[in-house]
Order: sequence, then structure tokens, then C-alpha cells
Amino acid sequence: MNPTLATLLTISVTVIAAIMVLVLIFFIPVLLRVRRTAREAEKLIDSVHLQVAPVSRDVSAISRDVKSIVQSIHRQVDRVEGGIETAHDMAVLAKEFQIEVKHRIEEPLLRLAAIAVGVRRGVEAMSGIFCRRMT
Repeated sequence: MNPTLATLLTISVTVIAAIMVLVLIFFIPVLLRVRRTAREAEKLIDSVHLQVAPVSRDVSAISRDVKSIVQSIHRQVDRVEGGIETAHDMAVLAKEFQIEVKHRIEEPLLRLAAIAVGVRRGVEAMSGIFCRRMT
């Protein structure tokens, strides 16, 4: 091998080794920073996990409570609807009763009142006749 070529090869290997050492020197702080960032991310994830679990349980409990309340409201609405239907039925029955009372009581009373007025006029007419004869 040629001495110039051997020297050139030695210099090249030395330069490549020096570049690799420099790259490693600059790469070590980056790796340390990545490692620290990974640890912080892991701590953050653990912290979030610890905070999310109770919130998740609370949301589930609230969801169950809301579902229970909605079911209760639904039952109450059904009862109110039943009450409204009953009130409507009672109003219809009251109207029918009013009509029946009118037919059975009011009309005969009006007839009786008309008869009473007729009897009174008849009595007045007869008394008028008797009074004139006596004078």
C-alpha cells in the first residue's frame, strides 16, 4: 500500500472518528433532554390518569342520577296525564249531570211557575168578578 494512501486513510478514519465523537457529544444532551421529557410526560400521564378516574366515576354517578330523575319525571308525567284525563271525564260527567238536571228539574219548574202565574191570574180574575158583584 502506498504511504500517501495509508496516511490519507488514517487521516480519513481519524476525521470520521472525530466527527462521530463530536456528534455523540452533541447527541448526549439531546438524549438526556428526551429522557427527562419522557419522564415528565410519564408523570403527567400518571397525574391525569389519577385525576380522570374519579371524574369518570363522578360522571357515571351523575349520569345514573340524571337517568333516575328522568325516569321519575316520566312516571310523574304519566300520573299527571291520568289526572288530566280523570278531570276531563269528571267535567264531561258534570256537564251531562247539568243537562239532566235541566231536563228533569228546570223545565218542570218553569212549567209549574207558568201554571202558578196562570192560577194567580185566574184567582185575581175571579176575585175581581166577585168584588164587582158585591159592589
